[in-house]
Amino acid sequence: MRKVYLFQVTQHNLKRYVGKADPRDLVRLATKVEMKVEQEAQRPVNPKRLEEIATFVSGNGSLSTSIVIGTTNDNLTVHPVKESPVKNLYYMEFPETDAEFAKFKDSFDIMDGQHRLFSFLPEYKRLADDDVFELTFEMYIKPTTRDKRIIFKNTNEKQEKVASNLLMWFREKLGLLSGKERVYHPVVALLNTETCSPLKGRIIMGAEKITGGFKAQQVITILDKSDVINIAGIPLEDDKMLQMISEYLTGWEDAVGAKIAERDKELGAFSKIAGLRFMILLLPAFYDQAVNEKRKFSRQFISKKLNMLFKKEGMEPRDIFAKDSAYIKALGNNPFAGETPTTLLAKEWIAKLNNSASTDFDPLA
Repeated sequence: MRKVYLFQVTQHNLKRYVGKADPRDLVRLATKVEMKVEQEAQRPVNPKRLEEIATFVSGNGSLSTSIVIGTTNDNLTVHPVKESPVKNLYYMEFPETDAEFAKFKDSFDIMDGQHRLFSFLPEYKRLADDDVFELTFEMYIKPTTRDKRIIFKNTNEKQEKVASNLLMWFREKLGLLSGKERVYHPVVALLNTETCSPLKGRIIMGAEKITGGFKAQQVITILDKSDVINIAGIPLEDDKMLQMISEYLTGWEDAVGAKIAERDKELGAFSKIAGLRFMILLLPAFYDQAVNEKRKFSRQFISKKLNMLFKKEGMEPRDIFAKDSAYIKALGNNPFAGETPTTLLAKEWIAKLNNSASTDFDPLA
């Protein structure tokens, strides 16, 4: 056995002990739970989340928050360090050999941080055995039901969830973006700052307040769904995507007769995220039209094509957004009330564009 030193922390009459240990050892003492099964005071353990954390840690990632555990028996008992110059210093006996670990099995329940600790189970761990890695923990000694309720409220109900859009802002600042965020965040930032963009100043990059603004994460998801970066058959540079999206949306503004930033109440969804989703979903179809007609992808081309398309349907471009238009009334429900009906509406109008096979002509050149 070896000694693990602990600091005693007291809040009112509730004591806990703060220490550190190798999570590959600590997890061997935890009460195991069945994956994806509801627990008394924890969410079901998600194997995919365990894999994500294990991958993150193996890539030099660090876990900066402590896990919270509650002992279930007398295996892990604490003792004061006698004649210590440090106040409230304690220690506990911790196993070292396989036989000792077997004896200390199921010594505690995880009250907070189960995904962090269980990611070090042998079947998920990707960290090298000789890689030094320590995890801080806060340990309660055989907490009562009342204690567990207090701890649960502190670690769950009393914590304000950080908005996902703000978390993405932090990831960008720390260079941790991945997937679609890494692909589209730079161009979304340009759309929010460049004068040529109809979305300038309208995109919420973090947690700032913008009346009627679009969250950056929403815009990224919309661009990703339309696979804008690969619209020309090869990955576009950020400046090319900025040019293309700006020209396209400005063409819509010209055809509709309003600015996205003006938030015209009569046009309903035109200045909302649903309207942006609808327009961006149609972008690849308009690009194909420019290729087939060997025309430059410009605001003039988009505006002219929109007017021709809607005139053929006996409509004006603004009728697709106007809440009181005969077209919207004939549909019987608001197609911009949710992502699914908006996507279906976009598919309907993509079909109307009657796409043809593309050529090698580059309308962005």
